[in-house]
Amino acid sequence: MKIALFLISFLLLSCGTDQGSRDTYAYTLKNESGVTIKIIGYAGVETHTIILNNKQDYTQVYEDGKPPRGYHFRFLFGSSDGNREATSIKIVYNNLKFKVYSSDNLSDERNPLGPNHNNGGLEAIYTITQQDYENAEDCTGNCN
Repeated sequence: MKIALFLISFLLLSCGTDQGSRDTYAYTLKNESGVTIKIIGYAGVETHTIILNNKQDYTQVYEDGKPPRGYHFRFLFGSSDGNREATSIKIVYNNLKFKVYSSDNLSDERNPLGPNHNNGGLEAIYTITQQDYENAEDCTGNCN
C-alpha cells in the first residue's frame, strides 16, 4: 500500500501541466548612423539608457519564462533585463539631433516599437542608419 501511495504521489508531482519550452531571444541594435547615439527608453516612470558609438552593437539575450510571454524590441528598450516594456523611446544623435518613437504611433515604418521590427523570431536586428540621423530633428541646443 505504501508503495502504491508513493508511486501515485511521485506521478502527480512529476507530471505537472506542460507549459511549453523556454525560448531564448537575442535582439540586437546596430548603430550605423555615423555618430554616437543615446537611446532613452521610457517604461512608465522608469527609464533605460543605451549609448552606442558609431559601428557599435548592443545585444540583449532574454530567456522567456513559463508560460511564455514572447519578446519584442519594446522589452530591449524598457530595461536591461528585458522585463519591462517601453512605451516610447528617444534617440539622441551626438547631442545635435533627436527622434522620438511611441507605441501610440506605429504608422512610421522605422519605429522599432512597431510590428515591422518584430518578426516573431528568436533573433532580430534593428539598424539605426545614417538616413535616420539625417531625418532626425535638430535639437536647437537642448536634446534632453
